[in-house]
Amino acid sequence: MGATVKLSDAIKRKRDLQDAESDIDISSTDSENDGESGEEQEIVNIDFDFFNGNKDVDFHAFKNLVRQLMGPQESNKVSLSALADLILESPTTTIKTDGQESDPYCFLSFIDYKSHKDSDYASYLKKADPKMADFLKTIDNSNKTCALILSERLINMPPEIIAPLFNIGLEDASSSLGEGKNYDYYVILSRKFEVSVEVDDDEKSGQGRKRVKTSEIDYFHEEDRFFERNAKIHFDSESRKGLISTYVVIDHSSLLKSIEEVTTLVATW
Repeated sequence: MGATVKLSDAIKRKRDLQDAESDIDISSTDSENDGESGEEQEIVNIDFDFFNGNKDVDFHAFKNLVRQLMGPQESNKVSLSALADLILESPTTTIKTDGQESDPYCFLSFIDYKSHKDSDYASYLKKADPKMADFLKTIDNSNKTCALILSERLINMPPEIIAPLFNIGLEDASSSLGEGKNYDYYVILSRKFEVSVEVDDDEKSGQGRKRVKTSEIDYFHEEDRFFERNAKIHFDSESRKGLISTYVVIDHSSLLKSIEEVTTLVATW
């Protein structure tokens, strides 16, 4: 598969894509980084090419992106090499800008749960929370289908790519099932980040209004807000050094609804 999507609006670029590959904890967020507000922004036009996963060149990139997605603590609980192989065996869409042999800036993969229910990654999900273990057990004992979705991207990827990425990925997943079928359910792993902010307290001190620190949660992937809102099951891990792993179970119609909602939101920006 090869397709090109041209974004009509210029992309605001905060740093070179190479810089985004550092292991900074928010290297995949769609949100603005307030710490860089003083930097000049370069405006560029980019054509994004969509390709299937390439076994010859994408293995190490997938390992790095999954490590980034899961964070340093959670990524130590799975075999990243085995997971990268699983992604390459599954319907996977990548986004590149310099041909099929270049490194992907983004990927989206649909791993068939029943075909890989004994995999290291499936075992990891079952241990994440009793609600997840119970759900996957019901899938084991039913004729329902389920895909494990993994997706990650670099910080400079604009949110306009979300809809075409998922639309192409869902088409490939449907083709793998045959006869125009879709998965009944999807399990999505993602992550959020915690930031500390100072706010005015209503209580006044003798020296004026008090300033107190509080925590706010923000999203690396804008679509996760909608996945959580429309989820059948959703739970988060505890914050670990500012990172929060998030797990979502969502049915097919609710996934499509979420993509439509985030597309509508992005169009207003």
